[in-house]
Amino acid sequence: MSKAERDIEQMTTIKDKTALEDHIKYLNGFQFHGFRLGLERMEAILAAIGNPEKDYPCIHVAGTNGKGSTCAFLTSILEHAGLRTGFYSSPHLYSLNERFRCGNREIEDHELAELLRRVRRYIEAGYELSYFEYTTVMAMIWFSEKKVDHAVFETGLGGRLDATNVITPEVSVITGIAVDHQAYLGHTITEIAFEKAGIIKPNRPVVCGAEPGPALEVIKERCRQMNAPLFVAGRDFGMHHDNGRLTWHGPDGHKIPDIRPGLAGKHQADNAALAIMAARLIKNRVVKDSDIRQGCRAAFWPGRGEIFKSGPHHVLLDGAHNPQGIVALNDMLDELSERDNILHAPHTLLWACSDEGGDKNFTGMLDLLSPRFGSVIITEPPGPRRPVTTEAWRDYAAAKGFLLEKNWRDAWNRAIDSTPEDGLICVAGSLYLVGSVRALLA
Repeated sequence: MSKAERDIEQMTTIKDKTALEDHIKYLNGFQFHGFRLGLERMEAILAAIGNPEKDYPCIHVAGTNGKGSTCAFLTSILEHAGLRTGFYSSPHLYSLNERFRCGNREIEDHELAELLRRVRRYIEAGYELSYFEYTTVMAMIWFSEKKVDHAVFETGLGGRLDATNVITPEVSVITGIAVDHQAYLGHTITEIAFEKAGIIKPNRPVVCGAEPGPALEVIKERCRQMNAPLFVAGRDFGMHHDNGRLTWHGPDGHKIPDIRPGLAGKHQADNAALAIMAARLIKNRVVKDSDIRQGCRAAFWPGRGEIFKSGPHHVLLDGAHNPQGIVALNDMLDELSERDNILHAPHTLLWACSDEGGDKNFTGMLDLLSPRFGSVIITEPPGPRRPVTTEAWRDYAAAKGFLLEKNWRDAWNRAIDSTPEDGLICVAGSLYLVGSVRALLA
């Protein structure tokens, strides 16, 4: 390549990057001005575009915790079965590109910039969208143009009025249900389950990970109303230990031995079980046992039980940000302690919370996790969501003897300095904090 050609290529790259930054800045102007639940805006703009969401079969995943991990397992299984699979998720940890995956890769910058530009034109012509609706429309267009065989959509919030609920899925998946986002979804398990169950469509099978109780009863009733076949974890299928190894048991008596999930923690084995059941319900395609084994093992979902080696320390990143997630994180730490001596060394918790709805019991969550750590450092998460400030933590931290550090980078450095060699630093409480620390490590 000549110098002139190199100069032209460099100028083109700079121009493309500048255009992408401009469009992302425009998109960020829609971020966190309050959630806007409802489907009318989505239906209007998708109709104007030509309903790209109807160009491919979909799998729709809702739930309180485990949605993203279940989607990651499912996407990996389908890819190993030879299906070109789109995967739309939220939020991203660090880069907007993370929300859009196809063929086991993230969207490239130039594709992202073009999609941002095209949807922006509709908004400037008078169509109204929230941030999440904007990115959801982008994903639906992109998957159509990439000619995916299947697309996996993770809901953003709830289900019934979530922007993704304009699709008619081939299979619906509802993971575990717990109290979260009460300001938007309701204050009881029954109310929250009603919102999640809104993704259930007539005559389309449903895979459910909810435990027996009020939430499961709501889902059963919705399935009855929709004439939707229901497959319940623990009743119709599940993951079991056979001589120290995991075996998936299906509703038809089928067993798949030697399942080795690529994500750590017992809860991830449960998420893999949901993904396997969903994959086996896909029409007109046989997903082989070998595809399932390989897909589960290759599954990757950053910032969820992910371990890095950073100098003399091990760093565990986990996006646990509600009580159910904290319980799962505690279980994972127990499992890691049993098999890995590094977790017997003194370790530090770096913690932050967002509280967009103003109803999060952030002290109660930290009470569940903090007793196992020698040192706890509380900071404020980066990103646009409303943080729980260090001032709000002040009295609680003083009573507990926890350290406060307003700036997350200073808090991270303090965690490094205060953790002995071979000790563990666990980063949790906020996906934005996890994402920023991960960017430093990776």
